[in-house]
Amino acid sequence: MKKLAIFLLFSVVYMNFSFAQATCDYKVEILADGDEFEAEEFKWRMKATKIEGKSTNITGTAKIEDSGGRAVKSYKPWTSQSISKQKTSSEYSPNLKPGEYKITAEIKVECDDTDKSNNEDEKEIEIKGEIKEKTSKSSKNDEETADEGTGGEQRQQTAKTTQTAAKEKPSKQATEELENTVELKSQAVQRNKELPATANIISNEKIETVYASSNERAKGWIMALLLTISVLLNIILIWKR
Repeated sequence: MKKLAIFLLFSVVYMNFSFAQATCDYKVEILADGDEFEAEEFKWRMKATKIEGKSTNITGTAKIEDSGGRAVKSYKPWTSQSISKQKTSSEYSPNLKPGEYKITAEIKVECDDTDKSNNEDEKEIEIKGEIKEKTSKSSKNDEETADEGTGGEQRQQTAKTTQTAAKEKPSKQATEELENTVELKSQAVQRNKELPATANIISNEKIETVYASSNERAKGWIMALLLTISVLLNIILIWKR
């Protein structure tokens, strides 16, 4: 009976010792020099460190997500590799595009980790520079604006040309009518030279008065009428002689 009690006591102590030896605490951290980087200068590592417990095997993974939550890079530096005190990954240079990103690193160990809150680490970074997507959108808007501007200028030019043509057409017609009127007037004056002075004065006064008061389109008809009257007067005067 005494031997049995001693055996049970020894078993309990051994189990407690074994359990204490099986527990551990490891943590992971992201190593990056700052929060803002140029694309070509950004580099980082991940490091796992033993806080307490025994040596074990470790598996480490990491990923980089953009501002929309999409994974753009993934890593797995260790897969069931032994670790006694600490382990550091290779240096990564992902050459990211300008924008905001989040790095997440995680470890899993093959011992009873008493504090799993430090088995994951996150870090937010920003890659400086102009975002290409915004630039493309802006360029597209500029091109559309330029097209609209060109179209507007063409429409304005077309309207201006139409207005100019519309103005030139009546002006040309008025000019021709005026020239015809002047020519008819000249002919009338020339014919009136053969009339007596009184008839010429009366005729000229009538022509000037009618010419000044009529519009351009009626001048031709009035001048023709006056010329007819002038010719009739000449015929009458000649007949009286």
